[in-house]
Amino acid sequence: MKKFLGWFVIIIGLAIAGPALAATPSPKDRAVKKDMIIKLGIIDTARIMKESKAAKNAQVIFQKDLEAKRDILAAKEKEVRLLEEDLKNPDTRLAPEERNGKNDKLAKEVRELGRLKSDLEEELKKKDAELTRKLIGEIREVVNTFYIKENYTLILEKSAVVASDDAIDITDPIILLYDAQKR
Repeated sequence: MKKFLGWFVIIIGLAIAGPALAATPSPKDRAVKKDMIIKLGIIDTARIMKESKAAKNAQVIFQKDLEAKRDILAAKEKEVRLLEEDLKNPDTRLAPEERNGKNDKLAKEVRELGRLKSDLEEELKKKDAELTRKLIGEIREVVNTFYIKENYTLILEKSAVVASDDAIDITDPIILLYDAQKR
């Protein structure tokens, strides 16, 4: 009974003192306006990059470049295949010196093909990273403009949020603003 009474007194004391402690503003809190409204927003950058016309246009240009590079690679692969088939063809009668020359040429072409492949992959990865960085930078500028104009307190990326209400998702207006800016 004494334990219960002791806990009861502590709880009542905290209940009475709690609001008084909370009402005493710290120096940091004094700088915050009393009538400040907190306005939160969530954006889905991946969705913006997938659905916005401006990002789609940039990705179409990247895909065209990718296809052109793949065509170059396919032509080189075809050249190597034809050389291999020529050497494997039993009907082809070649002098030993000619066969050695063609084998050397094939080995050289295979090495060049490997280098071309790795160079193209590296170049495309670099271009993809540049494009992504560029798009994210442009999207961030639009979000900052929106943030200031609409008096938001905080705008977060959806992938960094564990849970949120869809009512604070501002992805659609950001897509509209981003597309309007790129026209």
